[in-house]
Amino acid sequence: MAHTTETTISNEELACRAQRGCAQSFDLLLRRFQTPVLHFLRHRGANADAEDLTQETFLRAYENLHRYRPRWTFSAWLFTIARRASINQHRRARPAVEPLSMEATPSPEAEPLEAMIAAEGRRRLWDLAADVLSEEQTTALWLHYVEDMPVRGIALVLGCSVASVKVTLFRARKRLKPLLARQYAARHGATPAQAVEKVGTSHG
Repeated sequence: MAHTTETTISNEELACRAQRGCAQSFDLLLRRFQTPVLHFLRHRGANADAEDLTQETFLRAYENLHRYRPRWTFSAWLFTIARRASINQHRRARPAVEPLSMEATPSPEAEPLEAMIAAEGRRRLWDLAADVLSEEQTTALWLHYVEDMPVRGIALVLGCSVASVKVTLFRARKRLKPLLARQYAARHGATPAQAVEKVGTSHG
């Protein structure tokens, strides 16, 4: 019964219990989020520093539990801390790089990124994203497609509006699609038109 109870308690309730001094609740949050946060930081380019940054993230979360509010999803609050820790680490390591500027208009019919993942493979996609997208775009895509975080949660992590997140996701998809199509064409001997169609419509 204890196992069933643990798995049914929401992250937000656990965070509130941890605020009241329940160490077991914070330990459970640590077990739930340690691996997702580690993967998030690795794909942000932390590499060898990812484990240290993960520990730093949870230390900061524990020290700032009094700042958490139940109206926020705990995952969004925690990934906000992780992103800030990563940004600070990158600033210490090297000068900041200006994000790519891409002019685009949001469209409700934007191509689904799941199609790109199915066509070219998840690992290749994130490697490519890290190379060509801005930090904000890569973060938004990761939280949306890997962590299944709603747009409002992503807005909290990025510190921007819901509308801005939608624009960011659209521009990232728009930027990645032709690059993935060219890679697909080169490997499979397809024409550019066939590659675009494959990347835009395949669902695995």
